[in-house]
Amino acid sequence: MSLSIENYKQEFGSYPNGENANVVKVLAGENPKHLRLFYPHAKSTNRNNEFIDPWETPYRFVFDATNHFKVRSAGVDRTFGDPDDIVFNSVSNNFVQP
Repeated sequence: MSLSIENYKQEFGSYPNGENANVVKVLAGENPKHLRLFYPHAKSTNRNNEFIDPWETPYRFVFDATNHFKVRSAGVDRTFGDPDDIVFNSVSNNFVQP
């Protein structure tokens, strides 16, 4: 997923904007060049066309003004904002503590 987001930025000069479902749409080809940078499938998206984590909770995306992004999973308890959250940070290209 992060590679698709980076490829989008490379192609269009910025990260996709909007909520989770919009990110899926633009990566799946609803963008000015109709490029498919990601192919949604049953294990990666839900019926609302949102990226989901292994516990079937939609990810939360944060695209900041410094041209970096974070992807947050609620973790096994499916509750955001507690110690079991999993956060990917594009700055370090790794997972970080919430």
